[in-house]
Amino acid sequence: MNPIRQDFQALIKSWWNEIGVEVELKSIDPGVFFGGDAGSPDTFQKFYADVEMYANNFSGTDPEAYLAEHACDQAPSPENQWQGPNINRFCDPAYDALLKELTAATDPAKRAEIAIKLNDMLTKDSKVIIPLVHRGTLSAHSNALGGVAINAWDNEITNIADWYRVK
Repeated sequence: MNPIRQDFQALIKSWWNEIGVEVELKSIDPGVFFGGDAGSPDTFQKFYADVEMYANNFSGTDPEAYLAEHACDQAPSPENQWQGPNINRFCDPAYDALLKELTAATDPAKRAEIAIKLNDMLTKDSKVIIPLVHRGTLSAHSNALGGVAINAWDNEITNIADWYRVK
């Protein structure tokens, strides 16, 4: 169990209780919750709750693969043994059509425009995803290394070919 997540859930519960929303917290072992066992009722793919909390993100700078996870045909269901990344089972034909436009687009500015619209459809328009916390990451390198370019979009060794020893 993650004590920081549990504390955060308790805080959100108290806030929701203050405005009249009744909340029951259910803590599930991460091995079960993220396990994907089609026979378990407690996996995040089944989503038998009004709200669930977990972290998700994408690596790299192009969100296409992440946004594609929310297409209608990616929803877990009994027909696919509860497998698929569209955990919320969000399904909007307009989203799927716009996703096809993103897949076909090659101009970076057009791709960015479409990606923003898709993200808005998942967040501010439908509240399917409610971003709560960005988990910051820390990176460091030795003062004896030069040419290191740490960035928020890739791993720490993305430009390892450019590293050199500082004399």
